[in-house]
Amino acid sequence: MSSQRFLEFSKPFIDAGKNVFETMVFTKLEPSKPQIKKDNVSKGDISSVLGLNGEVTTDGETKNYKAMLVLSWPYDTYYKVASAMLMDTFTEYNDEIADVGGEIANMIMGNAKRDLGGMGYTSNMAIPSMIEGKDHSIKYPEGTTVILIPLKTAHGDMFMEICYTESE
Repeated sequence: MSSQRFLEFSKPFIDAGKNVFETMVFTKLEPSKPQIKKDNVSKGDISSVLGLNGEVTTDGETKNYKAMLVLSWPYDTYYKVASAMLMDTFTEYNDEIADVGGEIANMIMGNAKRDLGGMGYTSNMAIPSMIEGKDHSIKYPEGTTVILIPLKTAHGDMFMEICYTESE
């Protein structure tokens, strides 16, 4: 798959992230330069992982694809994001905020899915899962390229990872 196609696929996620953060977390999300991720260790302490698959039709050719969205936060950023979203103050990871990252990933994926549909993608979403702990690893779909996008917010830095692969 071309890098141009990957950029086109990634844009709806970045746009959706900006929208979700402005409306639900009340802050701007500013992406930094994307880079190819070379390992499976999370950059954050808390990650939301959400898979996606379906078909894409371009130039009259239909292919299957697999993709994944990962959002990762350092603990401090996650607490501030959860506090803003739930309008309360949180300073530790607990059951009350455990699903906040999954909800954010769900909203981003839902918005991106709509835009991807207009680009020729059908999409089946998985249920988000949460992983918590320093230096946890992410299991990406086999054969995918992972792009890491550092994100800046008023609540601190976080990371978006998008991986994608196509097959006949």
